[in-house]
Amino acid sequence: MIAEGVLGHILETLVSMGSMRHRRNGNFESSRLLYSSMSRSIDVACSDADLVNFIQENFKKRECVFFTKDTKSMGNLCKCGYPENQHIEGTQVNTTEKWNYKKHTRELPTDAFGDIQFENLGKRGKYIRLSCDTDSETLYDLMTQHWHLKTPNLVISVTGGAKNFALKPRMRKIFSRLIYIAQSKGAWIFTGGTHYGLMKYIGEVVRDNTISRSSEENVVAIGIAAWGMISNRETLVRTADSDGNYLAHYIMDDLKRDPLYCLDNNHTHLLLVDNGTHGHPTTEAKVRTQLEKYISERVIPESNYGGKIPIVCFAQGGGKETLKSINVAIKSKIPCVVVEGSGRIADVIASLMEAEGTLASSCVKESLLRFLPRTISRLSEEETESWIKWIKEVLESPHLLTVIKIEEAGDEIVSNAISFALYKAFSTNEHDRDNWNGQLKLLLEWNQLDLASDEIFTNDRNWESADLQDVMFTALVKDRPKFVRLFLENGLNLRKFLTTEVLRELYTNNFSSLVFKNLQIAKNSYNDALLTFVWKMVEDFRRGLKRDYKNSKDEMEIQLSEECPITRHPLQALFIWSVLQNKKELSKVIWEQTRGCTLAALGASKLLKSMAKVKNDINAAGESEELANEYETRAVELFTECYSNDEDLAEQLLTYSCEAWGVSNCLELAVEAKDQQFIAQPGVQNFLSKQWYGEISRDTKNWKIILCLFFFPLIGCGFISFRKKPVEKMVHERQQVFLRPVECYGYPCNLLLHSRDCVQMIDVFFFLFLFAVWMVAFGVARQGILRKNEHRWEWIFRSVIYEPYLAMFGQYPDDIDGTTYNFDHCTFSGNESKPLCVELDANNQPRFPEWITIPLVCIYMLSTNILLVNLLVAMFGYTVGSVQENNDQVWKFQRYFLVQEYCSRLTIPFPFVIFAYIFMVLRKCFKCCCNKESKEPSICCSRNEDNEILAWEAVMKENYLVKINTKANDSSEEMVHRFRQLDAKLSDLKGLLKEISSKIK
Repeated sequence: MIAEGVLGHILETLVSMGSMRHRRNGNFESSRLLYSSMSRSIDVACSDADLVNFIQENFKKRECVFFTKDTKSMGNLCKCGYPENQHIEGTQVNTTEKWNYKKHTRELPTDAFGDIQFENLGKRGKYIRLSCDTDSETLYDLMTQHWHLKTPNLVISVTGGAKNFALKPRMRKIFSRLIYIAQSKGAWIFTGGTHYGLMKYIGEVVRDNTISRSSEENVVAIGIAAWGMISNRETLVRTADSDGNYLAHYIMDDLKRDPLYCLDNNHTHLLLVDNGTHGHPTTEAKVRTQLEKYISERVIPESNYGGKIPIVCFAQGGGKETLKSINVAIKSKIPCVVVEGSGRIADVIASLMEAEGTLASSCVKESLLRFLPRTISRLSEEETESWIKWIKEVLESPHLLTVIKIEEAGDEIVSNAISFALYKAFSTNEHDRDNWNGQLKLLLEWNQLDLASDEIFTNDRNWESADLQDVMFTALVKDRPKFVRLFLENGLNLRKFLTTEVLRELYTNNFSSLVFKNLQIAKNSYNDALLTFVWKMVEDFRRGLKRDYKNSKDEMEIQLSEECPITRHPLQALFIWSVLQNKKELSKVIWEQTRGCTLAALGASKLLKSMAKVKNDINAAGESEELANEYETRAVELFTECYSNDEDLAEQLLTYSCEAWGVSNCLELAVEAKDQQFIAQPGVQNFLSKQWYGEISRDTKNWKIILCLFFFPLIGCGFISFRKKPVEKMVHERQQVFLRPVECYGYPCNLLLHSRDCVQMIDVFFFLFLFAVWMVAFGVARQGILRKNEHRWEWIFRSVIYEPYLAMFGQYPDDIDGTTYNFDHCTFSGNESKPLCVELDANNQPRFPEWITIPLVCIYMLSTNILLVNLLVAMFGYTVGSVQENNDQVWKFQRYFLVQEYCSRLTIPFPFVIFAYIFMVLRKCFKCCCNKESKEPSICCSRNEDNEILAWEAVMKENYLVKINTKANDSSEEMVHRFRQLDAKLSDLKGLLKEISSKIK
């Protein structure tokens, strides 16, 4: 077993050395190791027998072997607290020396360990009885390697009152937040472990916060208590015949009147410290202090706090033992958080923290008398001086003390206090004072942006891009957009950071499998080029190796190499990663860094809208729709900014395409995403108008164009003005914008999306479906009630469908009751061309269940003639109203397809166009047969024109972002001004009320 522990240390050392080696080589593998194996300890699998052997070899109990009579006791008790008959065999009598556990007790193999089951409560945990001299390293190995606890990211040592007291509601809220922090950070909580005082309330909060959680997310609450102070501890001792795992059934007897305490049933692990005494409290303090110190000094390569596990002491109320715990923690360089307003010693320290100048003993004593009058009055002068000395020693290190006020304790106050305490302790430690990277990791872990901005990124410190890569990766994974922006502002080169290894790590270990599944469903459902491209990119990243896809028309081959399209655009890949996972604020920060922001915003809108359609979670789908609309708005506002600056460059921006977005341009993505607001922009509509007019200038009057249709020689006389743009470039742009969508995506030229007629036809089909269901239901019920054994299909159809259809128009059925029924118009045998007669009763009279048939006909007539028809009218009205609200956008959006159809058709009139089509078919066949070499696609952003357009768009983007920030600041200032006005009005009303009340008196 010892060899296994040594092996664990060797493995941790090797991991640390490997991480350092990768950092020296500039490889990102260290970060991959850091975050893919976060909070992971080296678990050594062992059987129950091995665990028993390990505990019996390394853990001891203490038994008193020298009976020293206690003269102050009433009975025959030893100084250890046990009577003489409870000492082990061979105990000697001591009458000369003062009893001391080191001299008068002996270590024996522990006899109390295993699982503890609390009766009537169903709680179960681990426990062990151990000597007060147990080595901390051995104890830590037991918890991590044999009890399989994960290496903690944080240890919170809670100390306070051990006696029963009424917990304040605000204090319970603080504890609840404390447990939430422990749960989210993967922390261990150390308490006294008993069902009294503070420990009882901590246990209750642990229970309440983990009652609906899975076992993997449960808080690790470790209780460290004195064995000699535990009630009913004899039930914890293993029986003689127990060899393997032992289950102890512990009874909590809260009504028992003795000085002993019950163990708390909400703690997950219990360490029961034994020094051979009975009824002697605080014997566990030594083991707890040494364990905390050992954990704090332990080197953990994967830790976010400079390679160590941070520990914070959290104190509320308390007396002497709480003061001693704080004193020991401060001497061990462990930061402490003190709750002011919780009473007793916590209030003493909090009040003295605010004192200025040198702290006098009289001032400390005055504060003690103020908050602990009864306790101090019972102390001797020497004991009082000891208290004063301990308090002064605590206050000598104010950088290790953080005070929070109980009345101000909100949701973030506790988290901010712990993080601030850890940072102060870290930054003032002489060993870690210059470890800026470790300090930055700590603040990033606790999301303390202000501290990082004020304390880390100062003007006197320069950061290299390589120094920020690890923390940048953490910020991306933990979704810290403000930190990402901070790192970018302080020198991080995002393009150098985003290597193929980084992107593969993001898409492999930090990408939701549910998102990948939804992406695959969307790709299969819509057969879209962009979705197919993104899905295959994600699939390649997740598999982490190169794959050869079958060459086909509908598949695209993507390889993760230096020549891969997506590796040439790492910013777009990162942006897609954040968009697919609905990281709203983070994606916006990354969007600001990408080239081709308008195209990226429209691409994000397209992806998000497609993903929203396949998500089963309504809330998640709504979030995707909302984010898609935000990106559409950004694209609209940015393009408006560009168009107002330069119309020609803005129009070129519409036709710019990028391979990172499936070689699509802005117009294509906007149409696929059905971004009507973008298509309806004046700049886009003007561009479409130019395509509609062709080379003719838009200033030409319509009557001139009509006149030239009849007298075409006027065209050569300058009667019509033309644009100055070269013809070749115009034709190329027209083909690029409109011909490629028809070839690649197969859009029907005359498809009018969102038209009023189309939507109304959908309403009609929906109405007809409802009517058909209702009509067939009535016909089946009518046929089944009135007639049986009808075998003629034509008459079944007539009775089930045709007659109910005629009834809707007012033709009342005559076979509903006996008053209108005529047997001459029916047949009993079914051999004649007449409907089958209704059934007869014993008197050969038609048997009509009128109590069913008549109400059924009434309900059917009422529903079809009134309810369903009015439903159709209401649906038409709603459709017309919704279209009318956006009729301008809908018309402009449909105009795109009109221009697309116009530009995609040949200008040759019939019948000469037939020869043109024959020529095009022959040319296509000739190219397929003779030109076997495939033409390599052009790399986007490689032409000077593209670079100029993107550079100009980047400038426009900065102007747009400045305007957005200015509006936000103006709105916030306006809100502040309004609040001030309201405050002034309230003050006036208060003064008026005072005047009225004084007059009444």
